[in-house]
Amino acid sequence: MKRILFFITISSFLSIACSTDDSDMASVEGVWKLTAYNVADGFDVNSDGIKNINLLNEMECLNNEVLVFESNGSMHSSSTFNPVIQIYTLNEVTNEYAFNVECDIEGVISFATSYSQKGNTIIFNNHHASIADNQLYIVFEDAIEIFNADFTKVLAREDLTLVYSKK
Repeated sequence: MKRILFFITISSFLSIACSTDDSDMASVEGVWKLTAYNVADGFDVNSDGIKNINLLNEMECLNNEVLVFESNGSMHSSSTFNPVIQIYTLNEVTNEYAFNVECDIEGVISFATSYSQKGNTIIFNNHHASIADNQLYIVFEDAIEIFNADFTKVLAREDLTLVYSKK
């Protein structure tokens, strides 16, 4: 009988100790502000002599973008950040670039949709976002195109990573 009680006690302890803990899963619910518009190698868009991976620091476009995730599985944004950034080479040998930046002054683009969360991955509008250290990351593969001087050929593509911080 002691062996049975010992086995039940050990089994219960192991079952509790080995169970998955959802407390490590970050909550996406709340308001998230766009804080970075990252390109891996960075660019000096504003010609101040300093390359920056966060293009928000290189442009004077107004950024009011926030994403709002509700507890009912819906999310929305009432102000999206949509600058048009054209990057082209002045000299392909020295990788000297020039930039045309058009800030979105036409009006507000908004959207509403549903989302799902599995662990620290959020899925909405066919995008996969991840949460880490109180930040939400969305990667758009090959979203930044680098053209030749006359815009007839794409020479390279860069991933764009949007980073949102929870408010």
